[in-house]
Amino acid sequence: MFIVYRHNELVANTDLWGESAETFFGSDNEKYLGFGNLVQLKRTSLKNGADRAPMKIHKNIEVVDIILNGSVEFQDSSGQVSSFPANTLQVLSAGKGIYQQEFNLGDTVVEKIRLEFLPDMLNQSVIKTKALFDLQKNKNSFVELISPSNASSLTIRQQAAVLLGEFAVDQHIGYRLNNKAVGLFVYVVSGKIAIQNTILSSSEAVGITDEEQTILHTLEPSILLVIEVELVEQLENS
Repeated sequence: MFIVYRHNELVANTDLWGESAETFFGSDNEKYLGFGNLVQLKRTSLKNGADRAPMKIHKNIEVVDIILNGSVEFQDSSGQVSSFPANTLQVLSAGKGIYQQEFNLGDTVVEKIRLEFLPDMLNQSVIKTKALFDLQKNKNSFVELISPSNASSLTIRQQAAVLLGEFAVDQHIGYRLNNKAVGLFVYVVSGKIAIQNTILSSSEAVGITDEEQTILHTLEPSILLVIEVELVEQLENS
C-alpha cells in the first residue's frame, strides 16, 4: 500500500528566523499524524543573521537533525553550544527532557531536515551524538546514517534505519524489506523519482507497507531520504 504526501499537503511556517514545512502535524486525519514510529519530518531553512528560534522542550522523543547546507548552532538548557556544518548528523535522545534552540551565525542559509521518532522506552537519560556523512564519496548508493545493527552508524532508541543518498538520473534502486512489521518511508530531498506509477518531486514523500521489494527510479538527479520504521509503537516506562 502507498500513502502519498504531496507538496501542497505540507504545513508551511514562516518566522523571523526562517521557514519550515512539516509533513506530519496535528490533524483529524491519521495520515498526517505520522508513519509508524516516525512522527515528524520537518524541513527548515534558517536565515543567516536572523533572530534565534526560541527554546523548545524535547521530551521522550528521538530527534535526528540532518544538516544539508550551511552551519547551524544548537544551544541547550545546560548552556552547551555546538556547531554543526553541512553533512553533519545530530541525534538527540531526549528522554527525561531537555530544552534546545537552533540558530544560524554563518554567512549562508542553513538547510536541514529534522526527523522525530517515538522511543521504545520512556523517561530515559538524555544522550546526544553526532557524525559526518559524505554523499559525494558514495554517489549512486545510500549512506546509512541511523541503524539498529551497524556499528559504524548512529543509533536511536527505536528499531529504525535512516539512509541518505545522491543519485544520477535514470538510476534504478532496489530496496528490500524482509519484515512485514516494518514500513518504508521515502522522501525526495531534491529531484524527481518514480515508484511504480507514482511520481514524486522535491519535498514529496510516500509511505509504503506490504511491499517486500521497492524499485526507485530517478527521473532527474536526486537526493533521497529513506527510512525503515516499525509500524506499531511499543513504549515502556523505565
